Amino acid sequence: MVKEYKVDIVVAGAGGAGLAAAHAASKNGLSVLLLEKLPQIGGNTKISSGFFAVDTEEQRALGLKLSTKEAIDELQRHNHYLSNGALLKNIIEHAKETLEEIKSLGMEIELNRNENTTQFAHLGNPYRGGSYHMYMNKNESYGRIQESLEKQGVQVEFGVTMKSLIQDESGRVIGLQAVTETGQEVYVHAKASIITTGGFGGDKRRVAQVMRTINLRTLGVPSMGEGLTSMEQVGGVNIDGAALIHAAQMAESVVSQETKGKQLAGFNDSPLTQLLLSPLLWVDPQGARFTNEDAVYDTVEWSNAGYGVGGKYYYVMDRATLEDYSKGTDLLISKSGPGASDAKGDFVALADEAVSQGIAFKGATLEELAENAGMDLETFVDTVSEYNQMVAKKEDTSFSKSEASLKYSIEDGPYYAFIAQVVYLGTVGGVRVDKDLRVLDAYNKVIPGLYTGGANAGGYYAPKNYPAYEGLASGFSWTSGYLAGLAAVKDIKNNIY
Repeated sequence: MVKEYKVDIVVAGAGGAGLAAAHAASKNGLSVLLLEKLPQIGGNTKISSGFFAVDTEEQRALGLKLSTKEAIDELQRHNHYLSNGALLKNIIEHAKETLEEIKSLGMEIELNRNENTTQFAHLGNPYRGGSYHMYMNKNESYGRIQESLEKQGVQVEFGVTMKSLIQDESGRVIGLQAVTETGQEVYVHAKASIITTGGFGGDKRRVAQVMRTINLRTLGVPSMGEGLTSMEQVGGVNIDGAALIHAAQMAESVVSQETKGKQLAGFNDSPLTQLLLSPLLWVDPQGARFTNEDAVYDTVEWSNAGYGVGGKYYYVMDRATLEDYSKGTDLLISKSGPGASDAKGDFVALADEAVSQGIAFKGATLEELAENAGMDLETFVDTVSEYNQMVAKKEDTSFSKSEASLKYSIEDGPYYAFIAQVVYLGTVGGVRVDKDLRVLDAYNKVIPGLYTGGANAGGYYAPKNYPAYEGLASGFSWTSGYLAGLAAVKDIKNNIY
């Protein structure tokens, strides 16, 4: 039996974008149906930590006077002007307003002071590190948001996955099809459809195809691209959908699931994460150094550097370095991403265990290490030799790493190389939109009745690039959803639907 709804606006996806869209529509008196395939609201936005906005009351309370004009200029320059400037401007100018709206719904916010940023590369830059409005007590906050929306009249249905959009003969989108967890078909007839299903991060094959590498690791909720595909099917143009690469992890153990979960895989409580988050020597799979390892102090720059060599690299050290970490290194360990564990341990024993688990390689000589890790022997040996000379001189003549980070040479075997893999937290980017998040076709014409936001909306980022501004993706999600909801309200009330 088919289940049918008739509403003014249907919103598919209850992450930040969908919640904001539903709020914008319902507070303006329209009937709203909010569909979510998971059993709770929030999506990837709930995993995120905060909201990017400038000129807010939280910033002003600390004496910070950050202008939207300067934020727009910084982001445009960072994106090399590849972003949709009108969209970017509209988002930045309405982020503060959106922040106030979600606070009114029940989100508890606390500004992260720039001096407290975990992104050490952002110290002294309030636009990168002082615009992070942190979500506090998230479970309670999201519970209050759901309660507020339901009091406004939003009908929320969980366990419902979007399948496709419905068009009339003129090409106008007049609703959508979906399916429940039990397989029941759902038809929603609506004057406006706002698609905020969260990108395609759960589709590993599609991510590998777009990013041109099989080495990326995935986190986040299983968004499979239902909404993005549906919008493409009715004429939307995917201009920049890509993985939101975000830091790197240790490789997954190939032996023991129990051991892997306990201490050897990625972000966890293992002391070995201190090596991952240190500016040691990094080499690509061929054994060549490829970046200034101080990139580890910025989550985005770190992942970008790793992605530049295919999403997989090695961080290399000798036994003497491991012994120094066992005693407690004075090298500055990054807190980027989830940060490193501060647990103490026998790093030599832990490294040997990692080798046995298949996430690191060991060699009595550099040549043996290169062979075991599959690196080009001559390239790797030359790389280590050159690096040792720069450590001795305290001058990085190749990539300008700081003198403080040129601490450990690689001279006393045995030698170790750990595998690191770039991580992505879902995807960002998507179909071309106007500044108010109406979906456009290949001729830059509005597809009537269709709107989007969050990880389905294209044009905010440069292709395959997430700018290093804390809270940017989450802030875009909420604000774009809010603007999409307002645009749908305006079009419906003006009979443009």
